[in-house]
Amino acid sequence: MRIAQLAPLAESVPPKGYGGSEQVVSDLTEELIKRGHQVTLFASGDSQSRATIIPCAPQGLRASDIPPTRFPAYDLRALLKLEAMQDQFDIIHNHMGYIALPILRQLRCPSVTTMHNPIKDYCDEIYFTCGDQPFVAISDAYKKLNHPDKINYIDTVYNGINIKNFTYDESVQRTNLLFVGRICRDKGTREAVEIARRVNLPLTIAGKIDGDGQAYFASEIEPHLDDANIKFIGEVTGAEKSALYASAIATLSPINFEEPFGLVLAESIASGTPVLAFARGAVPEVISDGETGILGRTVDDLVGRFCELDRIDRSACRARAERLFSKERMAENYERVYERLRRQAADRQLHRTEALQEVRR
Repeated sequence: MRIAQLAPLAESVPPKGYGGSEQVVSDLTEELIKRGHQVTLFASGDSQSRATIIPCAPQGLRASDIPPTRFPAYDLRALLKLEAMQDQFDIIHNHMGYIALPILRQLRCPSVTTMHNPIKDYCDEIYFTCGDQPFVAISDAYKKLNHPDKINYIDTVYNGINIKNFTYDESVQRTNLLFVGRICRDKGTREAVEIARRVNLPLTIAGKIDGDGQAYFASEIEPHLDDANIKFIGEVTGAEKSALYASAIATLSPINFEEPFGLVLAESIASGTPVLAFARGAVPEVISDGETGILGRTVDDLVGRFCELDRIDRSACRARAERLFSKERMAENYERVYERLRRQAADRQLHRTEALQEVRR
């Protein structure tokens, strides 16, 4: 199958540091190629892939010197390139979000959009207007929480990870707690600090600080870094992140929003590391309470059940990740979506041809 992957341009594919959907696009692209498909990747120019890369920005925009006010111009350039090349593909897979929808609805080539981020009020009208296009949710919770009455969700496909990139070793001594992700209120960084202090264990905080997160970091996190047990190490590479998971007692994810999926959760259990998290959004779909982590609604809940971590079988964590959240499973599920949409497009074209022939008679 000839597949176009339309990636976000904020980060390279794969991302050099933090990157959610860009990492998903990378793993999906490489696995589809491994399975014999011809993949074209529309992404930033510093992306690396076995796919044919169509560079749509000189580099990942977030780390570039390009002013954010100009970012939409690069997105539109990508879409114009896609439009010009559409007849080269059997299916277009959009990971760019709402900005691509008005153009995709006009193309001859069938397309599908994976919803990586919640629908916000500033862009909901775009989604609703284009809501008859095919969409894939990354969790059942996402679908339930994001206008299932107005959006044509045709399937749910969990994000996948490259399990081999995450080390599981029972012999490794685990000494600290871990927080991985954007430093912000939504991700619950301050709550992670509170949990670590209350259970009297060291906490390593790894993640990026966006412009909007600077004030949060300064007021909620930085004052605690004087404590020898709380360490902030900034953004990390994939290999560094894997090592952090492998040496952690548990990963903390006390989120303050409805998480659409949570790659950190899947990565953590792939390393045999259970997760302490608030049961919001898709978290209960990724983490099985009492089996691969501890779920609660408050910091008190998680602190009160912290001792239950001793009863969790770390091999069960790894097994759940392999069963549900591997890149192989993700690619297989998307193959079914692509084939269904391709058949539907072929049927529509056949019906149009037959109708035209009937008129000519």
